[in-house]
Amino acid sequence: MNKIILSLMVSIALTVPAMASKQAINESLKNDDLKAAEVAFALLSEQDKQSLEGQVLKGRLMLANDHTEEGFDFFEDLSEQQPTNIDVFYYWGLSAVEMAQKASIFSKLGYAESYLDSMGKVIELNPEHLDALEHLIGFHLIAPSIAGGDSDKAIEYAKRVKVLDAESGYTNLARIYQKTKERELANKELSQGLGQFPESSQLFFVRAQGAIEQEKWLDAHQSLASAIMFSSTNDEKERALYNQGKTSTKSGLELDQGIEALKQVIMDPSSDYFNWGQYRLAQLYVKNGQIEQAKELLVQLDTSKDDDLKKKVKKLKRKIKRQLKG
Repeated sequence: MNKIILSLMVSIALTVPAMASKQAINESLKNDDLKAAEVAFALLSEQDKQSLEGQVLKGRLMLANDHTEEGFDFFEDLSEQQPTNIDVFYYWGLSAVEMAQKASIFSKLGYAESYLDSMGKVIELNPEHLDALEHLIGFHLIAPSIAGGDSDKAIEYAKRVKVLDAESGYTNLARIYQKTKERELANKELSQGLGQFPESSQLFFVRAQGAIEQEKWLDAHQSLASAIMFSSTNDEKERALYNQGKTSTKSGLELDQGIEALKQVIMDPSSDYFNWGQYRLAQLYVKNGQIEQAKELLVQLDTSKDDDLKKKVKKLKRKIKRQLKG
């Protein structure tokens, strides 16, 4: 009996550090801390690295390192070895959609097909996989029909999400109906959703997007202010703040509010909106007659990795020069 207990204790002692390390890798990847994830993975035993969970983590590190094609091939091969593992198919799907974005026009359709096959397998294995369902909704809203995009499929998945997560379901259905120009249905979902979730940042954000599309600027600004107020995550808040500023560049209204919103966005250099936030803030400074502040921002703005942003910055600089000459 003592030998059995001792063996069990040794087994637990060996297992706990491995579980802790794998959890550390997951947390680091979730927080976009690639270096910490790589260090934690290196500390795993060879046995843990070769385990199924270890192999999934290895593939995720490939994707995090932007080795997308290598990651795609890795998860495709792993899916043949593990035909019932949800994580394998999920990350194969993520790698496929990344490859579709990077690939030539001739290869995009093949990767889109792989994406639909892999994510379809995920929800076949787990019909309640929220991340996969929401990812599929996004794909079907953006992808052209030739690549498999289908708004009816998006609606079907959104209704399934609604059963699992009502707030997210209302949000997804509203943005689908906005995309398909069915405004009455979109407004119905928003009204019902906000009735149940009156402090929903995501619902206010989608309502703002509908107002922007119709150029109902005051409604848009008010909805974005509510999205900011009720944001529950940094991502929600940053997105709403950036769009508050961006909307001011279009509407010409609430300039001070837009400027303050964008100032908050560019406080964090790691923000996804950092560079574009600086550009939008420069736009608002120009509109507000604060030319020197605009020039200072544009001088330090990094456009080296974004051709679209580079063109827009050049155009704004030319506009400033004309104003100064005038």
